[in-house]
Amino acid sequence: MLSDHVISIAGHSITITSHDLFLSGISILTGLFFWTILYFSRKRVVVLKRSASTDQIIFELSRIGNALDRIANQPAERAIAAAVRRQEQVQVRASQATPPGQSEPKRVSYSMFGR
Repeated sequence: MLSDHVISIAGHSITITSHDLFLSGISILTGLFFWTILYFSRKRVVVLKRSASTDQIIFELSRIGNALDRIANQPAERAIAAAVRRQEQVQVRASQATPPGQSEPKRVSYSMFGR
């Protein structure tokens, strides 16, 4: 039968069963096992000496990194301004398509259904 251990801290009681202790012990042992495997398997280190191919890879990766930085640093205002211009062009085209006697149906601003 499982035995319960009750721990009281600051007026609160915590019940720890032997099943909880067993699972905690298994978790700790598994963590230690994987840690020892990783710790002792670090003996294999690969060192790349400088060559024309590694220099080319470094150059290409730095170009990719610089391009990503430029894309990330572009202000969002350009995209917003382009979207506003497209929306205005669509509205101008729609107003030109309706006959002069009929009024265009009212639209709700920022509607998620575009009505």
